Amino acid sequence: FVASGNMAEAPPSITYASVVSRESVRIAFLIAALNDLDIEAADIGNAYLNAPPREKIYIRCGPEFGPELEGRYAIIVRALYGLKSSGASWRAFLARVLEEDLNFTMCRADNDVWFKPAKKADGTRYYIYVLVYTDDILCVAEHPKAILDKLDQHFLLKPESRGRPKIYLGAETGTHTFEGESGKTYWTMGSQTYVRESIRNVEAHLAKKHRELKSKVSSPLPINYAPELDASPLCDDEDVAEYHSRIGVLRWAVELGRVDICTEVSIMAAYAANPRVGHLDAVYHIFAWLKKHDRSKLVFDSAYVNNKEQSLPDWTDFYKDVKEQIPVDAPEPLGKPVEMTSYIDSDHAGDKVTRRSRTGVFIFLNRALIVWYSKKQCSIETSSFGSEFSAMKTGTELIEGLRYKLRMMGVPIDGPCHVKADNLSVVRNSSQPESTLKKKSNSIAFHYVRERAAARVISVQYEPTDTNLADMLTKIQPGHKRLEMARRILF
Repeated sequence: FVASGNMAEAPPSITYASVVSRESVRIAFLIAALNDLDIEAADIGNAYLNAPPREKIYIRCGPEFGPELEGRYAIIVRALYGLKSSGASWRAFLARVLEEDLNFTMCRADNDVWFKPAKKADGTRYYIYVLVYTDDILCVAEHPKAILDKLDQHFLLKPESRGRPKIYLGAETGTHTFEGESGKTYWTMGSQTYVRESIRNVEAHLAKKHRELKSKVSSPLPINYAPELDASPLCDDEDVAEYHSRIGVLRWAVELGRVDICTEVSIMAAYAANPRVGHLDAVYHIFAWLKKHDRSKLVFDSAYVNNKEQSLPDWTDFYKDVKEQIPVDAPEPLGKPVEMTSYIDSDHAGDKVTRRSRTGVFIFLNRALIVWYSKKQCSIETSSFGSEFSAMKTGTELIEGLRYKLRMMGVPIDGPCHVKADNLSVVRNSSQPESTLKKKSNSIAFHYVRERAAARVISVQYEPTDTNLADMLTKIQPGHKRLEMARRILF
């Protein structure tokens, strides 16, 4: 049975579903390699039908109920597919089973991450994690099969879905071993199948218009292309729908790890409200790049970077005894610690019309890329110093958010996040207490970043532009430069 949920009004508070963040999934893959844990996945069959509904819904029975019941009223006692509240009903029911029957605790930083302490055979303590995306379960543990077997006693886990994940949330998952290492295996996440299928769809669409993707492209977008200056005709309704569809595909490819096109997709997504013909051609240009470079995957390498620890200055005279705010309800940290590294950059006044700058941020845990961010800044900065400090503030906020999540997942953190930036003035202002601010309009970013440096949330260091990975998140680069940087992240 499927309900016509459009016939019943439900308050927004009961119309959500379990959707674990992809950031949490990437952290889980890293933790598995770091603590020598295994990962298994499973799909719960007919998940919603396990839960009672959160709405009071009734129907009038039709002839399919038989002559004795036809015409009578029947109350719905299961969260039928189609009801607006079924996702929330299932989430609440699964949460009760995980919490009351299996003794898991919900992570306060991501309500669809569940964890509980465990002990390995050698006595090492660690956390078992269960990640939930509606009815898709991902378990990280020394023996994840045992956890799934317990879940199978409460719900029907599809037998064919159980085992090491091959596809999770649209991404291909697998393992990778670097040459020269002693058999150490890391989890990977890639989008090769998704990208190839999207290219096939684009080529089929273009073939109907007697067009094809370019065969020779040297970069994700033409080097001198400025979409804000594009004066080509506006797209008709059909092409607008095509633009929206292709941008959506590209954005998902970026979410799955194609960080080599992150900047270009972010730039072109800004024109989705009113795209021009030239903008659509530029989107096809990105697909042509993907066709030429369709193989890539993220490796969640748990090896430590071993950043050189700088001698920390005394900030007492400026920020007193400021300390990093540790959540009072954070669980006990268990397992091996993670080391944080971030690359932050800005392209000053990159938009030729609005003169707004673009912020780019990468955050790594050990050698695994976890967070990437490329977005136009909300205000106009009159100097590169201003745009770089604005980027530093945004990056620091992202770092604080990730540190909070790690602590609420019980993951130990080794020292401050080592922040790499290529603007010497910003580096000095962020790391030297005696450095003063010449431009008062940047005072909020100035003090926010310096206070976090004083609290040892971050440790800001200089990184030359040529090796600052975040440079690829702020501007359109020549193909050889983009590939050179992307190969330090993607395999």
